[in-house]
Amino acid sequence: MQQMYIILYRYQQAGDKKPGPVRQFRIYADDYDEARREAERYANYPNIEIVELKPA
Repeated sequence: MQQMYIILYRYQQAGDKKPGPVRQFRIYADDYDEARREAERYANYPNIEIVELKPA
């Protein structure tokens, strides 16, 4: 059974000196390791910093 996990992240737009506010994104995964792998995949986009990953 899949469980919901919350990824807290920051995004910095090109040209900005500081990253934006912390935002959240919800994903469903079978376990914490799978959720971590998905978070790393999302973090491959430019200028995204993963702050925290936690179960909901």
